[in-house]
Amino acid sequence: MKIAALLLLAACAGPAAAGPVHVALKSTASVPSNSDGFFTLGSVADVSGGRTAQRTRLAAIVIGRAPLSGEHRRVTRGDLALKLRQAGCDPDKAAVLEGADVAEVTATDAVPVGAPLAAPNSSAPPQTRQEGAASGAPTQVIHRGDAVTILIQTGPLTITAPGLAREGGGAGQTIRVHRAGVMTDLSVQVLNSQTVSLEI
Repeated sequence: MKIAALLLLAACAGPAAAGPVHVALKSTASVPSNSDGFFTLGSVADVSGGRTAQRTRLAAIVIGRAPLSGEHRRVTRGDLALKLRQAGCDPDKAAVLEGADVAEVTATDAVPVGAPLAAPNSSAPPQTRQEGAASGAPTQVIHRGDAVTILIQTGPLTITAPGLAREGGGAGQTIRVHRAGVMTDLSVQVLNSQTVSLEI
């Protein structure tokens, strides 16, 4: 990890003679969507100029988790600048940020949520949400793509917010939930089929 960080820092600094890397944010971008999929700077922006090593390493910086099928995420130039800083790059020196002010990011090649797992023309019924209880594992009450209510309790104050489940889980289990406007998914505990709890 230290070596990778040093290489990234070296790419960000770059010799002055090579010229700056230009990062042009696209107005729209499509990225692969799956349960563990992240999208990178190179998937939402055109990266040009500078040295090849600089372009390659900057393009590989992770921006966030891919949206679910049918959903979209907004990425701004400010988001790119923040991710550059988090990666150890000074956005004012590492690259020239240009292009669109905001990119609308959508998912591609995503499997529709709740699609039957049985083969075509099979007489076997599709799997239901109650299956799996007999195996001893907690019954899955929340599934990937479900709309949930995020419950935050701090002292006498209770706050709720809408979210979207990134993965399924049973009562008491910890899952990832996406909250609109938050780049990183939240780790929450399942309370029931509609509610999750966020510890702060």
